[in-house]
Amino acid sequence: MSEGGQIKVLIVDDIPETCDYLSKLLHFERDIQVVGTGSSGREGVERTHELRPDVVLMDINMPDMDGIAATEKIMEVAPGTQVIIMSVQGEQDYLRRAMLAGASDFLVKPFSGDDLANSIRQVFKRRPRVAEVKPERTAEEKGAAMGRVISVFSPKGGVGCTTLVVNLAVALKLEQPEKRVAIMDGSLLFGDVGVLMDMRSERTINGLVSRFDQLDADLLSDVMVTHSSGVKVLQSPLAPQQAELVSADHVRSILQLLQRNFHYVFVDTWSSFQERVLTILDLSERIVLVTTLEMSTIKNVKLFLEVAELLQYPPGKIVLVANYGDARQGIPVREVSRNLRFEVSATISTDGRAVTNSVNRGVPLVLAEPGNPVAKDIQALLQQLLIGMGIVEGEDEEESADKRRGGLLGRLRRE
Repeated sequence: MSEGGQIKVLIVDDIPETCDYLSKLLHFERDIQVVGTGSSGREGVERTHELRPDVVLMDINMPDMDGIAATEKIMEVAPGTQVIIMSVQGEQDYLRRAMLAGASDFLVKPFSGDDLANSIRQVFKRRPRVAEVKPERTAEEKGAAMGRVISVFSPKGGVGCTTLVVNLAVALKLEQPEKRVAIMDGSLLFGDVGVLMDMRSERTINGLVSRFDQLDADLLSDVMVTHSSGVKVLQSPLAPQQAELVSADHVRSILQLLQRNFHYVFVDTWSSFQERVLTILDLSERIVLVTTLEMSTIKNVKLFLEVAELLQYPPGKIVLVANYGDARQGIPVREVSRNLRFEVSATISTDGRAVTNSVNRGVPLVLAEPGNPVAKDIQALLQQLLIGMGIVEGEDEEESADKRRGGLLGRLRRE
């Protein structure tokens, strides 16, 4: 931000009249300052590197380099800068491409001055505070400290485990941008983390398995893919037959390497009691056990809790979460707890349309709609996990609410 506390904005459009018009729209916004303009995508990248604006208004169709390509470059040279793509076309494909490139919002021309100013303020609030981020350290520099592993599991498929993993990881990265956050797609047969985050890289866990004798932090970095949020992702195999090449020993060593190189590791799993899945669960500090409010899922969850008891998992390791927690369409949560003799610690609201749109666009819900009830519930679950692991201190209900309202998570909830 500028010294006066204003949001610095760079306008990039190949039509000079448009740059002038947008500058005039923002002229009377006391908290926003236009620091420069650019007439092409390439110039927009250069001026971003020079001026370090907080927000770039980027037209999508420009000579020499379009707005999508320019946004990708800006994410590399100035990752703390937020980009708002502007276009006369509002098709979903344009929106998806913009978000994949790293844009934070998408405005369809023509738009009002209020819409423009509000968009700038909203993306500025959600920006990662890169200035506070310290360079990544090697495993040796980090000493013996080990990352916290949180796995999401259900003995019943189709209950939303992958959605929870992706959104929990991104929400944590938004709240603690200085921390290294990773996702391991441990659903080896049919992993969907890459789909939910709109990643198209062919780099997967098999790249580690094929060079297992060279397994180290450098190889791990080469194989992992970086999401626009800053979360690093180790993707599952591209085909089910490739999953057979990944053994339980591979899973153990790779997950331990992730622990040594990240503060937090979220792991997606699949509905199985295979050794590879149990290895993940054994190494996890917390298991988010997902149920829905229907009898077939509850029955399977009860069986898993019996297995967990035989495995002598310590108290507190399992956190039971009711997804799609609408009692009007299922068994009441208190009845689920009574039936399982295990407390349901959190519930996630039902909003099938918003979740489906998020999945289809490849944009995590906590980014696409942070004010959505589902996103709010996931953010609350994250806080509960952090408190339970002693990472943040618990407070009484009133103090906790005040703190959330004053912090980043509170701001996300009000948007």
